[in-house]
Order: sequence, then C-alpha cells, then structure tokens
Amino acid sequence: MMSTSDSTLQEAVVAELRWDSSINAATIGVSAHDGAVTLSGHVASYPERVAADKAARRIRGVVAIANELDVHLPASWRRDDTDIAESLARALSESPLIDPGSVKATVSHAWVQLEGGVNWAYQRNTAERIARHVAGVVGITNALKLTTRPTAHNVDKEIRAALHRRADLDARSIHVEVLGHVATLTGSVSSLAEEHAATKAAAAAPGVERVTSHLRVMPAPSPGWEPELEWARAGQIMQPSTVA
Repeated sequence: MMSTSDSTLQEAVVAELRWDSSINAATIGVSAHDGAVTLSGHVASYPERVAADKAARRIRGVVAIANELDVHLPASWRRDDTDIAESLARALSESPLIDPGSVKATVSHAWVQLEGGVNWAYQRNTAERIARHVAGVVGITNALKLTTRPTAHNVDKEIRAALHRRADLDARSIHVEVLGHVATLTGSVSSLAEEHAATKAAAAAPGVERVTSHLRVMPAPSPGWEPELEWARAGQIMQPSTVA
C-alpha cells in the first residue's frame, strides 16, 4: 500500500503530465515509492517520451525516475529505416551547428545510434535533438565523443563559476572536481531539475568529455503548501493514473 507521501507525489506527477499539452497523460501510468517515480505505458512519439520525463523531473520531491514508456507510433507515422536515415542525414547536414561529417548515424528498427566526434557538448546535444524530431524515430543512443581537451589547469574553477551564474540553480552545495577529461559533481541539490542543470552546465566546459554526478537530491520543504488542499480548493483532486 502506498504511503501518504508516495500518493501525494504520484498525484503531483500525474497533475503535471495532464498540465503539459504536449503529453497524452491518459496512456501513462505513474507510481511512486520513496521519491522514485516510475513512468509506464506508452506514448505516440519519442519527443513525447522525453517531455514526460522532463515533466516528472520538475516535481518537488522526485529524486529518481524510471522511464519505462514505450513509443507506439501511429501507423501513418511509421517509416522504414532508409527513410529515417535519409531524413536524419539531411537534417544533420543542414544544421549550422554540426561540423560536416562529424556525426555518423545508424538506424535499426527506427532506433538511432549517433557516433563520431564533436568539439563541444552543445553539438552533441544538438545532434540528439535533431534526431529526436525526425519522424519515425522511437529511440536514440547518443555515443558521440568530445574531441577537445582541457587547455587550462583551472577548468574546475570555470565550471564552479558557471554553476553560480545559473539562475535556475543554487550551486552553494555543489562541489566540482575535474580529473583528466571527467568532471565529477558531488554535494546536494533540491531537485532532479537542478541536477540536470548542473550536469548540463559542467558538460559545456571545454574538453570535458563526461560528467559524473554524485549529487544527492534533497528536496527542500515548501512551508505552508499542501498540494491536497490546493487541488481540493480548485476541485481538481487527481486520482492515480492507470493504463489499461
């Protein structure tokens, strides 16, 4: 049986999924246990799967997510691998942010594998974003490597400064260590959204090939806010979502 806190967290995630117009929450099941949220069921596209994951991360109290959503493309959206590969190749070549020939894409059963080397983290993210929006794609494995190397001994200091500049991040409890081409983050944040922001900021540092996050998610209490009371006032008490 779910505890009160688990039930409250489940209802909050369900409400956020229903609030996001890019998501069909009716096909998504949500369960919660000790801050870990599992998304199950299916969605109609890969971008919708990503959107559902992001929606759950926005909720206070979520410390981990298991995204078990399957992508069930409508019949009219399905394309063979050749069509997907040709569209993806064209989209990558047309992007001014991707160096020609730096990204190699393989498509198998509508799943895209990205390989090759790029100079910056934003190029790796851009390539994935391009692939995400190619019609017919059901999943992506981003194996792109960064080819640059740190040129200064104070990369960790530069990352710390970047973290403190972020308006969406309280970096006072985050510690950074750079060893070789790997940046390691330790300390604590108040949400998965903050952890994502910290990881993304660290990955943007020149030469950092990988970011390892050991950040603990420790949700800050929200004084005086009672979700059940607020939803009751609005007449919007949400029941746990189920998938047939």
